[in-house]
Amino acid sequence: MKKIILCLMGIALMAACGHKMNREEMIKNIEEHEQNLEMDYLDVPDSRDMASEMMSLYRQFYTAFPNDSLAPIYMQRTADLEITFEMTDDAVALLDSIITQYPDYEDVAGCWFLKGYAYESVENYDSARVAYTYFVDNYPDHYLANDTRTTLQYLGLSPEEMFEAIMAAATDKNLVME
Repeated sequence: MKKIILCLMGIALMAACGHKMNREEMIKNIEEHEQNLEMDYLDVPDSRDMASEMMSLYRQFYTAFPNDSLAPIYMQRTADLEITFEMTDDAVALLDSIITQYPDYEDVAGCWFLKGYAYESVENYDSARVAYTYFVDNYPDHYLANDTRTTLQYLGLSPEEMFEAIMAAATDKNLVME
């Protein structure tokens, strides 16, 4: 009986060590790929392929280790890349997952901002307004809050309309000489 227990404990220990080593290897692989992507992102014709590979590595990690503190970080990085490559629906779904599954994540505010940005990038201004408004209402001291308030003022306006609105506001405040 003791041999069986010792054998089972040995198997459990090996599995635990192998699992941890696998996690560490995944993190190392991700970090190496991140460095390559950062160095070559704009100069490499196949940057989309590199980004796809990066997203795949992130997904493998947060799927294998959903309770790990790195999971929401890698999810957010995936969403950021998805926005870059116009995969907005996927990005928003991932950001919503972070917001609901990791409410204590240190950058949940950034997820709300990124969600607004994702919608804005595809000209879904109503949804962008909702996300941005939630962001500024719930995180008023965030370093992006003031810029986001300004974004909300001009959200959906053409450059000409934005210029007219800025000039009208400046005239109202006597900032423009007539």
